[in-house]
Amino acid sequence: MSQTGNILGLDIGGANIKLATDDGSFLKAVTFPMWKQHRQLTATIESLLTEYTQSGGVLSAIAVTMTGELADCFESKKEGVVSICESVSSATRDATDVHFYMTDGQWCRCRDARKNWERLAASNWHATANLAAKLRPFGASILLDIGTTTTDIIPIKGGEVATTARDDLARLQAGQLVYCGVERTPLCSLLSEFQLDSVATPIARELFATTLDVFLLTGEIAERPNCTATADGNPATREYAKRRLSRMICECPDLIQPQQLDAMIHQARKAIVDLIAKAFNKVSSSLNTPADAIIAAGQANFLNNELRTDAEVISLETLCSVDTADLARIGPAYAVASLLKQDLSETQQ
Repeated sequence: MSQTGNILGLDIGGANIKLATDDGSFLKAVTFPMWKQHRQLTATIESLLTEYTQSGGVLSAIAVTMTGELADCFESKKEGVVSICESVSSATRDATDVHFYMTDGQWCRCRDARKNWERLAASNWHATANLAAKLRPFGASILLDIGTTTTDIIPIKGGEVATTARDDLARLQAGQLVYCGVERTPLCSLLSEFQLDSVATPIARELFATTLDVFLLTGEIAERPNCTATADGNPATREYAKRRLSRMICECPDLIQPQQLDAMIHQARKAIVDLIAKAFNKVSSSLNTPADAIIAAGQANFLNNELRTDAEVISLETLCSVDTADLARIGPAYAVASLLKQDLSETQQ
């Protein structure tokens, strides 16, 4: 490994790829729907690495974590893990030192991916929690990472990731993985009906709207006119969000009444908060001692105050002493870069 340059962390998910250097000087997230574009993964990573080096960045090593292996373009998680590892290896042409993070905090190389696939799969939550535990090695805390698709709620105690749950199934059962985020979750999976004008109104069980539309209409997520990763493929704006939400009750945007729309927004938001809060309380109880801090990551810090807790809220940026609001959104990428830097430094001593 070169003694100069940065370590670049890659978080390869099912819907996005995120990059961060160990010093936080380079942070980037790009949309990448794995289920549609997995055959373009190598070329996409090549392009991202080229962008980094052309911006003046120098690579000493690459640290990789993933969740994209669950995409249904793969026959199995094992196939997904191996495919992702091989894509990264091909993209770097073996010219860069590449390490893949596992859910026990260890690393492996691409050549060992097939025998280690169970520990490589869905490893990004552990990377973020592991880094948080190292930076706050006292007391009891909970990592709360609310993303576009899922929410991770990870207990930390005495400088350790305090869970025996390592795969997604065990984490779902423990409340530590909630398959609900603030953008991509279909609203029809969260509610069965709305109360509109004191009338129980069943919803259309169709992908008409997602959680993104709720938070666009509350103003908690800013409009992104150039983003079309929405339920209907139209822009992520309030105007189109109103159209998408109105279809949840088989209505037209011009006919839906303002009080009906407001009621739908309020009830849908409450369903999201209640789901996350229920899991949060379950994880809190598992600590057997009150958490004295919530370490907030992800992109929905506006929901942190909805949780009934007296714990101090500490942003991931503050914990890592990195002065950029983008860090929380790409926390796992930064975490694996930082963890690899620490581990390699210890090895060289």
